[in-house]
Amino acid sequence: MARKAAATTTEKPAKARKGSKTTLSEANLVALGPERLAAILLDLSSDSHVKRVLRLELFAESNAEGLALEIAKRLATVGKSSSRINWRKRAAFAKDLDLHRGMIERLAQGDANAALDLMLDLLDMATPTLDRLSQAEGPIGDVFLAARDGVGAIAAQALPDPVVLADRIARLLRRDDYTQFGPVVNALSPALGKKGQDHLRKTLEQLLAARTVRDARTAVYRDALRRLADASGDVDAFEATFAPDLRRTPLVSAEIARRLLAAGRAEDALATLHAGAPSEKGGRHQSSLEERSAWEETMLDALEATGHHDEAQKRRWAEFERTLSIPLLRGYLKGLPDFDDVEAEDQAKAVAKRFPQFDRALAFLVSWPDLPAAARLVRDRAGEINGADDTLMTEAARRLEGPHPLAATLLLRASIQYVLTYGVATRYAEAARQLLEAESLSVMIGDFGEYPGHQAFVADLRAIHSRKQGFRTELEALGSSF
Repeated sequence: MARKAAATTTEKPAKARKGSKTTLSEANLVALGPERLAAILLDLSSDSHVKRVLRLELFAESNAEGLALEIAKRLATVGKSSSRINWRKRAAFAKDLDLHRGMIERLAQGDANAALDLMLDLLDMATPTLDRLSQAEGPIGDVFLAARDGVGAIAAQALPDPVVLADRIARLLRRDDYTQFGPVVNALSPALGKKGQDHLRKTLEQLLAARTVRDARTAVYRDALRRLADASGDVDAFEATFAPDLRRTPLVSAEIARRLLAAGRAEDALATLHAGAPSEKGGRHQSSLEERSAWEETMLDALEATGHHDEAQKRRWAEFERTLSIPLLRGYLKGLPDFDDVEAEDQAKAVAKRFPQFDRALAFLVSWPDLPAAARLVRDRAGEINGADDTLMTEAARRLEGPHPLAATLLLRASIQYVLTYGVATRYAEAARQLLEAESLSVMIGDFGEYPGHQAFVADLRAIHSRKQGFRTELEALGSSF
């Protein structure tokens, strides 16, 4: 008896019932008992989805082979259909499709090879299924994305034939009309191994050679080749997927150079970056901020890796003067000898104070931070404040309101004036809160100097924007008036 009692203590305790006994909860349903629940579910099985769920659960509990067969039958049925899926049926279709995707993941616990085949079958259905929709985005498309992102975990448990798997991936890419399957190459590269990767590479190269025009399909194949090159660490193969003119662009040269640096080929990386330097010319050939930033970051790494520290420092400072980039400044200060960084930091703040773009100067001084300098900037250049950048205005005002309430108030006022002047109704509620914040700050300001006091500011607002009923409503909701 003692042994029996001890055994029962190891059983998982039943969930306690909380609240009403009629609330739909796991604990209350368990209390109905297995026989009653089975009867209810059998009665509900007239619904096709419920019936399918129950059948799959029964197969999952009995044997993996039966579950695989049941899933395969359903996927085959769905795959044969070509009729349009109208908006009324999309949610139910997605629910059914996701049920089988989840069951494939369950199957992987018992038979990973069968699960991998079925998940690839499901992915094979993506393009023809999405063709039956008016738009690919939505719950049905999300199921295929989930399958794509989950196939790698299944492949890690399976032992597929690498050549057969490479052919399956190539088939997916040939039908990738919605450019979804690039990440599959990354996910399945470990399962492919060298043999499978080589076979897939040759197949893709043949497919590319057979194409007479450069189109979306060409881009899909080149992208897959780049992913394969990354998987094998072959920088030259990665570079070869880009046309020579593209290798001389900032973004692509930076991508190639990063891989060359990782491979210990710093001099090659430097040469690649010089060939792809951003253009200083105007017009459509001028490099974008994103391109220049990516290239510059990689160039600095390449200069440091090749022993050109002084040149890297000069570039960091010059680029900081142009952009007020905090990461660049931190890198510059870190590379200075001891005690030189204090003087350099003061120089950087001086650059920020006279920077022609007020918003960027304010963002730098608030983030660095140098709040006294930020407050002086706001007071001295109040006419340049642009209330359009709501995030900057709000964050800067919040940082300044304690020690520098006048500067915070000027930022809040600029934001409010922008909203009312341009009738930005989506920001009326926020502007109303900002006006009340400015009112609370006014008692902390002993001298407004050349700027009007709070009551005078509100009177001016009322005179100009009295017809902004939406703003008035938001203020009244906060217990104030306009």
